[in-house]
Amino acid sequence: MPLYIKIALRYLLSLKSKALSFMSLISLIGVTVGVSALLITLAVLSGFQFGLKEKILQTTPHAVIMKITNKFWEDEYKEITEKFKKIPEIQDSEPFIYSQALASVGKTVQSIFIRGVIPEKDKKIMAVDKRVIAGNFDELKKPKTAVIGKDLAFILDVDVGDKINLISPFGQKTPLGYMPKIMQVKVVAIVDFGMYEYDSSYVSLNLKDAQKFLNMKSQITGIQLKLKDPYQAQIVKEKLEKIFQFPYMVRTWIDMNKSLFQALKLEELAMFLVIALIVLVASFNISSLLITKSREKRKDIAILKTVGAKNNFILKIFLWQGLIIGITGTVLGLLIGLSIIYVADTYHLIKLNPQVYMMEYLPLKISVTEVIAVVFSSIFICFISSLLPAYFASKEIPAEVLRYE
Repeated sequence: MPLYIKIALRYLLSLKSKALSFMSLISLIGVTVGVSALLITLAVLSGFQFGLKEKILQTTPHAVIMKITNKFWEDEYKEITEKFKKIPEIQDSEPFIYSQALASVGKTVQSIFIRGVIPEKDKKIMAVDKRVIAGNFDELKKPKTAVIGKDLAFILDVDVGDKINLISPFGQKTPLGYMPKIMQVKVVAIVDFGMYEYDSSYVSLNLKDAQKFLNMKSQITGIQLKLKDPYQAQIVKEKLEKIFQFPYMVRTWIDMNKSLFQALKLEELAMFLVIALIVLVASFNISSLLITKSREKRKDIAILKTVGAKNNFILKIFLWQGLIIGITGTVLGLLIGLSIIYVADTYHLIKLNPQVYMMEYLPLKISVTEVIAVVFSSIFICFISSLLPAYFASKEIPAEVLRYE
């Protein structure tokens, strides 16, 4: 161990001055609390993003191909699938219909979103059958049947086997004007996605029933894709856009929720800067501690310089005092923060209202990159706060200090 580090440790651990020892402890606690708070905050924000993305991926296709102009006919589906077969990231595809409508039972009416799907394909693409809590998803193959969300079933007060009325926004022309089209369907399954907004408006029909109900003949809304890795969606989008030009449009699950993710990223950056102020405040304690210590150790500095110590050697002594506090506080904060994150995530300690936050508990996630960023930021702040006091201590003139000794 270099001599300047040994001297720095001796000065730092000296108990002669209770006030300075207390200041050292406060500085250490400040850095520890700042680092642990910063890690926990980032874990909360990253965990919320992770949980939100997982819920979105449960209810949203990884990517969709739609047509901006003209009509998207079902016959185009086979032609289009042949074109993107060579893209290895695409695992499967399915034609679908998506439209708004109303559902009613008696006097109760609820706004809904209708998904027209091929049941066998939808099991592979969206894995809806794995979220069934009542009934049988395979029954959707039968005509005039529907799969509905858990909360919609509660709102309409229906169960498996009951019938509901679907009211189309695209009416039928009659001598009395346009009349809404109504189709009665039987509920064959109830699903739970864990997202109130989705569960309260989800209705799935087989593709043929949806086309008939919405007067779409053999048209479809688009093609939904399942990717091997949904986080590679943007790469797949770039490849698809080279194949499909206007009037086709490719959108990924990230595009469909871009404003939400951008807001969360901005919030994460803002929280990082705000919580980092705790470490910054702790660094002021380090600065004041080193300034006080340098005044107390003026005689020692003068003697060291008299026996041949250079300014650089003195600077390192006081610089390392600040770094030792910073490194020790950072390591302790790291251990405390990661321990809290592990326990809270493993045992689901932070419960949430799924109707508000779309998840039952808050997962805490922290990446290696974020941990490294916190560690280096903390040590860098402590280094900067130690630099000026260490510089002033190194500029002490031995003759002036020892003149009256």
